Amino acid sequence: MRSDEPEPGAPADARRSDVTFPVGRDSCAAWLYRPENVERPPVIVMAHGFGATRTLRLDAYAQRFADAGYAVLVFDYRHFGDRTGQPRELLSLSRQRQDWQAAIAYARALPGVDTGRVVAWGSSLSGGHVLHAAAHDQDLAAVIAQVAHVAGPHATTN
Repeated sequence: MRSDEPEPGAPADARRSDVTFPVGRDSCAAWLYRPENVERPPVIVMAHGFGATRTLRLDAYAQRFADAGYAVLVFDYRHFGDRTGQPRELLSLSRQRQDWQAAIAYARALPGVDTGRVVAWGSSLSGGHVLHAAAHDQDLAAVIAQVAHVAGPHATTN
């Protein structure tokens, strides 16, 4: 399937494309959903928790948000998913926080979106990341932290 075609079963008003954005010398792979019939939509930035990737059903959330009129950027951390960051499957909280900063910056630079209405959405460990992002980025319009993982050894180390 071409990246500018609707995904199978998707409503005709939402399109998904494959994009990448830089993080230092590496990059993160992402899907960008755009509702076609909405001018300057708000944009939601999403990533999975712990060691999961966007292919583990984040498309279902993103598609629903796109159907509701939001642009959605769904990304994988640079050591997970479709990227080639080395070492593979490295769980580094500090690097994942850098990935969040880069994803939010990328979303704010997208043409045709309302850059004043950027929302960070996270589940599990990424729920903790979006709370951290909100504490350091006063320009986020909203944060959605689903079952945020904010305690335990993995949440306190880098």
